[in-house]
Amino acid sequence: MTVYKELAARLHVPDSLIIPRLLEMLVDETDALILLALPATAPVLADKFHLPAATLEARLHEMYLKGIVFPSKKTSPPTYRMAREILQLHDTSVQWKNAPREFLDLWQEWVETEFTQMAKLIDEQLRGHKPLTRIIAANVWLEPKSEIMPFDSIKEIVMNAKSLAVLPCTCRIKAKKCDHLLEACIVLNKSADYNIERGTGRKIDAREALDIFKKCEEEGLVHLTGANSQDDPGPLICNCCPCCCMGIPLIQYGLKSHDPSRFCAQIDKEVCNGCGICHDRCYFGAMIWEDGEESTSAVITEKCMGCGLCESKCPVDAIKMIAVRDKDFVPKTGASIYG
Repeated sequence: MTVYKELAARLHVPDSLIIPRLLEMLVDETDALILLALPATAPVLADKFHLPAATLEARLHEMYLKGIVFPSKKTSPPTYRMAREILQLHDTSVQWKNAPREFLDLWQEWVETEFTQMAKLIDEQLRGHKPLTRIIAANVWLEPKSEIMPFDSIKEIVMNAKSLAVLPCTCRIKAKKCDHLLEACIVLNKSADYNIERGTGRKIDAREALDIFKKCEEEGLVHLTGANSQDDPGPLICNCCPCCCMGIPLIQYGLKSHDPSRFCAQIDKEVCNGCGICHDRCYFGAMIWEDGEESTSAVITEKCMGCGLCESKCPVDAIKMIAVRDKDFVPKTGASIYG
């Protein structure tokens, strides 16, 4: 087994043909061996590899900028660890500011080939269990209602965040398949601090974050959280499009990769004017024509993911998002996408 295949196994993708190639583009063999020796502090690693302290620290810093190692300041000196699993490495290394185009293209090849197969296996393993992520309804945060819980509301999540930053969308950086807003991934709390310190994120306040979410809704982007939990919003809220996003196509394929929101679209047939905007805004095939005629629209509730994009653009206010799932549908506590 090559050192790069061994690293791929550490990332829980031992059979990948592409990840070892990506790792080889990220680190040389010395760095690869250092990664295999983690977690450890810089002095311990310098002694182990017989390298001057300054040289070892420079290597660790470069790998930090590339998004493959993370220092924990809970110890002094900091203890370094490598990315926990492949999705974390994907998100952090794609944000690497000096990433060559061939590196990003190879990540996109992985998404379009190996990731889909991996997602199918994960979907089978998750049967009977809650997905790690969920959709948050658009526009709900603009009109607080009694049935809306704090974890349903982007406004509440943003206002309660201790730190906020915005990043270029990881999926759009590499896929480049649309002209949707690029600076559209909102990271929260520790994830925001990490990206601000690393230089991959721009610090923002709550008002700017809400403005970005509003722009994303205008563009028809789905809000997707990084954790399925009442207590923890997770590291980020993505604003996703089906052309570039890794998550939405999985839903379209029928995989249970993400929970819907607690809401479902409901159409008032007496008000609907048959404009068809909601059909264009729905990525999940939930909109149909009543009686098969292009007159008024109806919702297939089983397919509705509760994203709210249809409501936010209905010109006659014929669509309302109604709560169809109890608050306990969202677990009190839950894992995030990075474990």
